Amino acid sequence: MIKNLFLKHKGKPTIADKEHCTYAEASNIGILYNSNEFNADTIDKLEELLKNDGKDVTKIGFADKPSENVLIFNKKDISGTGSIKKDNLNFFINQSFDFLISLDTSENLNYRYVLAISKAICKIGFETEQYNDLLQLSLKMDESKPKSVANIVRYLKMI
Repeated sequence: MIKNLFLKHKGKPTIADKEHCTYAEASNIGILYNSNEFNADTIDKLEELLKNDGKDVTKIGFADKPSENVLIFNKKDISGTGSIKKDNLNFFINQSFDFLISLDTSENLNYRYVLAISKAICKIGFETEQYNDLLQLSLKMDESKPKSVANIVRYLKMI
């Protein structure tokens, strides 16, 4: 499968290797999340925290089942060769976010693929073996998911 090969390939430097940004300078932040792990309330609170700091926030979530919701994608929206079939997902991937917050701890290949090809400058998420090579900053997940998400914002503000 081409997506697997892409994820294993260690090629040219990413945008993050060339550019740097602090939270204070950041203007746009993306949230990529697994809706099977993180509920809408937690995501909405994260979005509110970021917007209260004057950040433009764009979010998209992964779900197991197909949805007409424009803020959700699933495995059917990405072909076996890695072609993106959903316009809003393609738009999200091509955004040059200052920071992209990834909220997922599963081994979901489609989610990882979207994270890998995203044009975000800095990708932040939870420390797991499958995401170590895709994130510039990884944090340990707390027992409480809402607290873990709040910690991401806390550490972002230190950058």
